[in-house]
Amino acid sequence: MKYSVVLFDLDGTLIDTNELILSSFMHTLESHCPGKYTEQDVLACMGEPLFDQMRRFDATQAEAMVKTYHTYNETKHDELVKEFPHVREVLTRLHEAGVVLAVVSNKRRLVVDMGLKLFGLDSLMSAVVTVDDVERGKPEPDMIILALEKLGATTEQALMVGDSRYDLMAAKKAHVAAVGVGWSLHADELKQYEPEHFLEDMRQLLDIVEIESTGG
Repeated sequence: MKYSVVLFDLDGTLIDTNELILSSFMHTLESHCPGKYTEQDVLACMGEPLFDQMRRFDATQAEAMVKTYHTYNETKHDELVKEFPHVREVLTRLHEAGVVLAVVSNKRRLVVDMGLKLFGLDSLMSAVVTVDDVERGKPEPDMIILALEKLGATTEQALMVGDSRYDLMAAKKAHVAAVGVGWSLHADELKQYEPEHFLEDMRQLLDIVEIESTGG
């Protein structure tokens, strides 16, 4: 195989949390800044660490807004999160072929674990690195570097798959091959960051990793 380690972002990459995120943001913004922002304002900064996003909207209320967001997000999580096509199928095949899988997410561990368990992906992961584990989230490379350390892997062995520019920027800073996904809300923008690979369908990842058809 060409790559023995694949790191994944979670939201917008493995699981469809778009409705949950937008709903959580709009609930929060209407609670703290009624009538001031739209969904387009939220979409423009999706993928950044949550506190940084809230600080953009209102620095004086950022901490309170994060708390409001977390409460709503956790309550609505299982109701609004969906699966992306072929994710579980592809990750299972990679896992069975001996590819080491991990998640690198700007979200808190609590909700990362909720998302992975909801769709039975948790058992496939050899490591999970979240915003709780580092001082700097993506687009800085800290999470990817920590994940590789946990896995005992080198940068040459790894791919980073993500749906936002922050994923691709972090991959490049960590000197790891970047993979953008075509089901991103920002798919056209991703291509500007020149990822080494671009997926229109998750099943294409099998060809990029180059696992043998026998699963070896």
